[in-house]
Amino acid sequence: MKLNLFLYGLLVICVSFICAKPLQEGQLAKKNVWERHRIKRQFSLNLGATHEDGYGTDVNAEAIASLWKSTSGNTKLDGSATYTQHFGGLAGDGKPRIAGLLTFSHNY
Repeated sequence: MKLNLFLYGLLVICVSFICAKPLQEGQLAKKNVWERHRIKRQFSLNLGATHEDGYGTDVNAEAIASLWKSTSGNTKLDGSATYTQHFGGLAGDGKPRIAGLLTFSHNY
């Protein structure tokens, strides 16, 4: 059950990056549909787990990406999503913690 929640959360994070609009509008003018979907995107996906005997295991996942950038480059929107959960130990399994962050910035 908990692994299913983790995989579902990871799927939601990945789908949002795959379905995002491209950063450069000029790329949309291409006529070939397959070329349009092969736009280079830069994002970071970090997965980790830490285990201590008698305490349990902490599992975490984080995705960070640049979602939108203006043509002038002065304005941009970045986003990130995180998932953490503790398994095992004296306290038992913890509840999953899921968080998201949107950062809008404009340089004058």
